[in-house]
Amino acid sequence: MMNYYLGIDLGGTMAKAAIFDQNGNEIAIGEKKLKIIYPGKDMVERNIIEAKEAVYHVIEKALQYSKINSTEIKGIGVTGQANGIYLFDRDGNPVRNAILSSDTRAKKYVKKWTEDGTWEKILPKIRQQIWAGNVPALIAWLKDNEPEVLERTEVIVTAKDYVRYLLSGEFAIEVTEASGIASMDQEKEVITQEIYNELGISEYLDCIPKRILDCTEIAGGVTKECANLTGLKEGTPVVGGQMDTGASIISAGVTKEKQLGVIVGTWGINSIVKHQAVADENIFMVYKYCIPDMYCIMEGSSTSATNLEWFIEHCMKDVDSEQIYSVCNQLVEESDYHDTILFLPFLYGSNVGPDAKSAFIGLEAIHGRGEMLRAIYEGVAFCHKYHIEKLYGYVDSIDVVRMAGGAARSAVWMQMFSDILGLPVEVSKAEELGAMGVALEAAVGTGLFGSITEAAEQWVKIKAVYYPDIEKSEYYKKKYEIYKKIVECLSNVWKDVDRLNDI
Repeated sequence: MMNYYLGIDLGGTMAKAAIFDQNGNEIAIGEKKLKIIYPGKDMVERNIIEAKEAVYHVIEKALQYSKINSTEIKGIGVTGQANGIYLFDRDGNPVRNAILSSDTRAKKYVKKWTEDGTWEKILPKIRQQIWAGNVPALIAWLKDNEPEVLERTEVIVTAKDYVRYLLSGEFAIEVTEASGIASMDQEKEVITQEIYNELGISEYLDCIPKRILDCTEIAGGVTKECANLTGLKEGTPVVGGQMDTGASIISAGVTKEKQLGVIVGTWGINSIVKHQAVADENIFMVYKYCIPDMYCIMEGSSTSATNLEWFIEHCMKDVDSEQIYSVCNQLVEESDYHDTILFLPFLYGSNVGPDAKSAFIGLEAIHGRGEMLRAIYEGVAFCHKYHIEKLYGYVDSIDVVRMAGGAARSAVWMQMFSDILGLPVEVSKAEELGAMGVALEAAVGTGLFGSITEAAEQWVKIKAVYYPDIEKSEYYKKKYEIYKKIVECLSNVWKDVDRLNDI
């Protein structure tokens, strides 16, 4: 008799549920696009009740499409967009919209903590940068701007831990997320008062759940309410899971130090894994990996495929939505890679400064959508490369790139990444890598495998490999140097542009 495992992913733009058999084959997917709310400048939010309904909907759809009996699902894992903030009262009712991690309203707090030495003081504990969409920064903003909301708040979690609550009825946090929200003393593996004292938000530490789960630890079982709403069997084990960045790279098979995991999605994530932790002010984040005694060293920013989504929404409304991505790929493939147009993918934030803005550079009257799309594809890849260069300081060499995220479905984009990075790019057979990563953990937690490494070896299958074109790689080296010069030259100008908001 075949056993099955369910992974649920509440991402930046989509809710998804995917069912995998015990051999790691993807059986069925349920998905629903989520509405993003922009209530003001720099603000990116989500209606929590809508997210709840979407989670239950995609589970129900995945079960329907799979045509399997829910009793055959032996374990469930959860993942979701890291950081951002979801707030609830003591009964689990939301007290406001969720604020997503691409939100930048709290950037002034990040500037303050950086300039006054606060961040440097807590860096040895948290081992990561603080940024505007980070949990502590958003708490600080709410404290000053919506104190009445925090007065009603009893629980603060992120997307993944909310999904687990919807399944099991229990609020908890798990170790990868706990170590990734700038709240944990990673050496002691405890969420500590000292950090929140330094940040001036100590009164809200009690809102963070006290229970810290391992990724494969069984957190509870599916409640009767959830079973009635989704078709799941009541009592089905739900494991801790992990945040989407780690879930996607473990399901791409990143288990060794010389592998580079790259996610081209809502965020651009670039990760290596090591047995030694670091606390480097130049590295975006270090967090506990799902493999025991390993850490993920991550460089990332909200500078990735969402730039393409923006262009599609505003400039390609005449194209059939079902054909849009194939049309984009075709237009890029038909354009000349020697074109001199460049794009800075900073529509939703940047990795080069808090005030950086997006731009097309070198745009001329002869350019059309194809050339602009190519510039977006290249600009996103250049921004990933900018991050990856920092990771080379912590690994002797990188042998291969394991790719995840929605852009991994584009052969044109994957070949471009290989050309720009000068490395082989491998793409997993699985479509929903985030969901697969936590379904894999559910398989470990319920006894199918003895370890996550063993599970990854059994489940991960590579469907395509892209090798760099030498001629294109040489050209892209030159173009990338120009990209960096543009970023450097504009660094002071962006501050002046931002000051226009005060006039």
